[in-house]
Amino acid sequence: MSIPSAEPNEFRESPSGNRWIAAEKPATLREKVHLGFLTARGWGLFAAGAVALLLAFLMGRRELLAIALFLLLTPLLAAFLLRFGNSELAVTRTFNPQQASTDSGVRVRLHITHKGSGAGPLTLRDTLPEDFGAGPEFRYPSRTATGGPEGSGSWYEYRLRLATRGIYSIGPVRAQVGDVFGLASRPSALDAPSALLALPVCEMLEPTGIPGEHGSHGQAASNRRLTPDSFEVMTREYRPGDTVRRIHWPATARKGTLMVRQEDYRATPRAVLMLDRSRTAFLAQGVGAEPVLKIPQFTSTPKDSSRRFEWGLHAALGIGAYLAQTGFGIDLIDHRGTSINAVSASGTEDSAELFAGPHATARMQQALAALGLEDATGERREPARATLAAALKERMRERGDRLVLILGEITEAQADTWLEVVGARSKVTVLCVANREGHLAPVISRFRQAGWAAVAVNPKSTLAGAWAELGRTS
Repeated sequence: MSIPSAEPNEFRESPSGNRWIAAEKPATLREKVHLGFLTARGWGLFAAGAVALLLAFLMGRRELLAIALFLLLTPLLAAFLLRFGNSELAVTRTFNPQQASTDSGVRVRLHITHKGSGAGPLTLRDTLPEDFGAGPEFRYPSRTATGGPEGSGSWYEYRLRLATRGIYSIGPVRAQVGDVFGLASRPSALDAPSALLALPVCEMLEPTGIPGEHGSHGQAASNRRLTPDSFEVMTREYRPGDTVRRIHWPATARKGTLMVRQEDYRATPRAVLMLDRSRTAFLAQGVGAEPVLKIPQFTSTPKDSSRRFEWGLHAALGIGAYLAQTGFGIDLIDHRGTSINAVSASGTEDSAELFAGPHATARMQQALAALGLEDATGERREPARATLAAALKERMRERGDRLVLILGEITEAQADTWLEVVGARSKVTVLCVANREGHLAPVISRFRQAGWAAVAVNPKSTLAGAWAELGRTS
């Protein structure tokens, strides 16, 4: 079955820069006085009835009066039935793929069905975010509409390219619902909006050594002293409050009692990735202020972002994917020690779990998809040093664990604060993102004097180049 396309230029791209709003058409006289419940044909019929009523009054003809009443009441009755009638139109919207990355397109497919009789021709328009402008229009029923015992159905399809990560609100399908004679019409939303998740692109780093890592080939496996198959060490008895996902069924069958996987960080070293979300570090204000990027949050208010924060998020995803492949369990937190899953609208359900295993990269992409800078209301609230230090201490328990700090444009005093919070740790990697990395030379010098692998980058730098430079400075 062929599926009709929306428009010749159906492939639309969302601009990654400033948002824009299409200019609205000036309101017509009918819209100003709220006369939209009748179509031009309906108003013509009503006007003819008014003229016939006037002529019947002037000429005294009763048969003309009957015609006038018919012409007057017919469009009004059509509008009444349309307003209070039951329209059984159902819309099913699907995406292919279900979660699209910002470097690829997504196909949106609509299946519209109608049960019963009395469905007149409709002009449908799917509602898109303002970045895309006006949505595509369709005619219902389509030329390839199918019929059956459950009603008639039409298929439509169009394509979108998402240039910005986030959760987009696609829909609802809006229509000017009319009667079969075309006398009355009314706007109607046929369904609810659907959420389309746009994932950030993950850059895969070359399999080189980890900056600051001392071991065989720089791999996390060199820090492991236990094997994953050791039931005695890797499992323990079930305790109230343990999640069902941690039940280890082979060990349970062997012991005859419920056994769960033991959180043994000596066997699986942890890498803590701290992504700074403070507005002061990534969104300069006043003179030289940089443009604010908007990250869609479905039907909620968009989150703020910037080019520098987008680079930092891209780096966190790429480095996290690399470390996960080398055997680390990834713990993503923000500058307040809070899990990214807890502050991102696209966070995964198992927020307490590490990003580990074969699906770690996909889960990190989902968690970071809708992440934005800290809300303006929390801009003045300084991060508590004791709270952040306690969070890092809880997350990093063994010498094999690593810490990666992705910071914005910070001052020397803030660098000293980070040195005080983190403490004496040899395996710390720092990326500072600034529009002019030369301004961060004193900060980078402080970090390197403490034995950390540190480098300053700008939004035009490549992640691979920054990662290679970190390896040279460690």
